[in-house]
Amino acid sequence: MTEKILNISVNGALGNMGRYVMDAVSESKDMKLCFGVDKKSEKISINNTEISIYDSLDLKNNDIDVLVDFTNAESTMSILKDCGEHKTDILIGSTGFSDQQIEEMKKTADYFGITIFLVPNFSIGANLLIKMVKEIAKYYEYADLTEMHHENKIDSPSGTAISILNSVIESKTNSKFKQNIPKIESLPNSRGGSKEGINVHSRRMPGYVAHHEIVFGSIGETLTLRHDSIDRKSFMLGVLRALRKINTLKGFVYGLDNVI
Repeated sequence: MTEKILNISVNGALGNMGRYVMDAVSESKDMKLCFGVDKKSEKISINNTEISIYDSLDLKNNDIDVLVDFTNAESTMSILKDCGEHKTDILIGSTGFSDQQIEEMKKTADYFGITIFLVPNFSIGANLLIKMVKEIAKYYEYADLTEMHHENKIDSPSGTAISILNSVIESKTNSKFKQNIPKIESLPNSRGGSKEGINVHSRRMPGYVAHHEIVFGSIGETLTLRHDSIDRKSFMLGVLRALRKINTLKGFVYGLDNVI
C-alpha cells in the first residue's frame, strides 16, 4: 500500500528556519511542498522545482494537510482561525507565547477539531534532555539553568528553557529547590530570573544558535547536563518526525517529547 503524501506549506518561508524546513520537506519522498507564505512574496527554486511564496495565507484556494509555522507569536495567532475553518493542522515552531495565547490555541484546536502542535525546540537531543532532568532532579537540592542564543532572539528565557524548568519542577512534588539569596546585591538582578528556587539566566550574542545547560548541586558535587545546537539543520529531523506523527495527535499538544 502506498503511503499518503503529506501536503505541506510553510509560514515564514523565507526566514532562517523556514528555508531549512522547505528544503527538508522537498527532499522527503513522503511529503510535497505546496507553497510558502512570507511578507517578501516571490517565486523561488528548491531542488529544481519552482515554489510560489505568497504574501498572505490563502487556504481557501490551496488544500494542504499541515501548515508549518516559523514566524512570531502575533503572526501565529492571526492564522489559527483560518487553519481551523479549513481543517488544517498546524505545526508551530514559533516561541514567545503568553499563557493566554496558549489557552486560545487549546480552545481553537478543540472547537475546530484540528491538531495544533506547539514545539519550542525540534532538536532530538534537547528533548531528551527535558526527559532526563525530570528523573535526575529528584536527587538534588540546588539547580541552576542557563540558556544561550543568538543576538536576534526576541524572547527570554527560551521556550526550551521553560520546558526544562517545568520538567525539573514537576519532579519536586513535596519541596522546592534551595537557593542562595544574596544579602548584598551590588548589581541588581545578577542572580538572574527565579522560579521555584531555580535561577535562570539568558545569554544573547553572536556565535550562538541554541544552547541549554542545567547544573544540579549537592554537598561536594555538581552534575552538569548541556545540549548544544550548532547548526539549524539539526532541527530538521525533529520537524520531519513531528510532521509524520501529527496525524496521531489530537487537539493542542506541547513538545516534541510526545512523538519521541
